[in-house]
Amino acid sequence: MADKLTIGGTGNALGTARLLAEAYTRRNPADQITVLPSLGSSGAIKASAAGKLDLGLSSRPLKDDELAAGLLATEYARSPTVFAVAAHTRIGGVSVTQMAQLYAGQLSTWPDGTPARPIIRQAGDDNTLQIKKLSPAMDSALTLAEQRPGLPTAFTDQETVDKIESIPGAVGVTTVALIQSEGRRLRALQLDGVEPTEANCKSGAYPTALVKRFYLVTSTTPGAGVQRFIQFIGSAEGTTILKQTGHWTP
Repeated sequence: MADKLTIGGTGNALGTARLLAEAYTRRNPADQITVLPSLGSSGAIKASAAGKLDLGLSSRPLKDDELAAGLLATEYARSPTVFAVAAHTRIGGVSVTQMAQLYAGQLSTWPDGTPARPIIRQAGDDNTLQIKKLSPAMDSALTLAEQRPGLPTAFTDQETVDKIESIPGAVGVTTVALIQSEGRRLRALQLDGVEPTEANCKSGAYPTALVKRFYLVTSTTPGAGVQRFIQFIGSAEGTTILKQTGHWTP
């Protein structure tokens, strides 16, 4: 019997989810998988609990009340969270101190003298929460940036990368997974001289606070179609797609 699955969640995972769905349906052409636009992690969890999604994509684990609602979250991949600029920008790396100064308004140009425009997210965004953990100065700077008028603001992961690509001098926070899975014209920056690679994340050379974890959210008794798709994600072909889009498996 053909399956119809609806998937949605964090914008950081959607590009890869589409690639996985395309590969899966090539093997199972009678099945239909719909990947919705960004719902965010919390939106995916709420929609999963309400039965609106067959499979949710989250970048955070479940809370106690979400577990009590009959949901299950399984980590399936990891990818670095990064500061990124447009590919044509002549910047290869930043420091935590430099980024804190940019967010706080103490710095407004790149080393070559071109304007620097930090893109901010709404308070509570998971990418923002990650980079706030880099230092007390970064935490304070981002809190200040959220109150500064005139800074470009994005409300989804896709809107963030759209603005990084289009606003001259822009810098913002995204993931290697999103950049690679969507073929974005962006450069992931070195941070304090360290490349955001799997090896550097695993060794701790790149900040462990910036390792993004991705979870599949289902009911505790997922249907057969959901189980088959999850098995495909963990298969050799699914794992290859994950690796090709900037992930590694836990």
